[in-house]
Amino acid sequence: MSALALKGSSWVTVRQHRRSLWWALGLGIAAVALMVTSRLWSDSAVEALRAAGCTVDSPDRSCFQHARDYTDDQWFARQLVEYAALGMFLLPVLLGAFLAGPMIARELESGTYKLAWTQSVSPARWLTVKLAVPAALVVTGVPVLSLVFHWTWSTGPSNDFPTYWYDPNIFTSSGTVPVANALMGITLGVLIGLLVRRTVAAMGLAVVATSAVLGALYWLRPGLWPHQTLTGRELSLRVSDSWVLANGMITESGERVGWEYCDTGPEVARACMIGRGGASDFVDHHPATHFWPLQLIETGILLALATLALLAAFRVLRARHA
Repeated sequence: MSALALKGSSWVTVRQHRRSLWWALGLGIAAVALMVTSRLWSDSAVEALRAAGCTVDSPDRSCFQHARDYTDDQWFARQLVEYAALGMFLLPVLLGAFLAGPMIARELESGTYKLAWTQSVSPARWLTVKLAVPAALVVTGVPVLSLVFHWTWSTGPSNDFPTYWYDPNIFTSSGTVPVANALMGITLGVLIGLLVRRTVAAMGLAVVATSAVLGALYWLRPGLWPHQTLTGRELSLRVSDSWVLANGMITESGERVGWEYCDTGPEVARACMIGRGGASDFVDHHPATHFWPLQLIETGILLALATLALLAAFRVLRARHA
């Protein structure tokens, strides 16, 4: 037998939840297949247009249908990328609900945990195993999903129908944040399961709590790293691929006049801001080089929250089952 074979409590946990684990594996494989399909679909559209000797903006009438087919295919490929990103974004919510309800609260509600504790398994070891099994799957599986997603997103239909690195679902599907998000969902779900001890209630509360954390980080994200401010003319050419936070004009006295004060068409709005004393354009933005600082800071926050939830979970367990 392999030295890596599961034994004892780990084997029991996997055996108990094997159906859910198989579902998780199947969904992971389906997600990879979805992302690879998007990439291949995009490549196929490019090859078909090239084989017809056409371009998207060709004036040749014989190319109109080929260009339309190309555009439709690229749009479909982009939609697949967005569905994959949405799934990655919702992953911590799903993990939190599963850990809070079926894996923890159900055992406490039904009393089946007592059987494990009478088999020379301490409460702390029981909880450690409950955490270790999904955490191991997350640490090994989510990076693969994240890498495949980045490959699909960065080399697929992004040029024709662009999605940007700072879009919420794209940001949380790339880099180090996906793993940290998933670990946060796991530990928060376990803590809620221990506190609530009712399956359905624990699942619902875990969804609310995990969603609240994701929402709070979305709101805080722009300020996690100092943004850059540019002033002058033709700023749009200097902030391509940047996350623009605010823009408008600055008066001679240094006061800012934003677009929100002149909520009309671009040309009329510019005349409006000049009428308010605007003398020079400004833009606050995060350039693409801020991707990793923002990623690492958010990852640190998520891991800190996961650690606090983990410590609280063991404290609750010890207080109730000392």
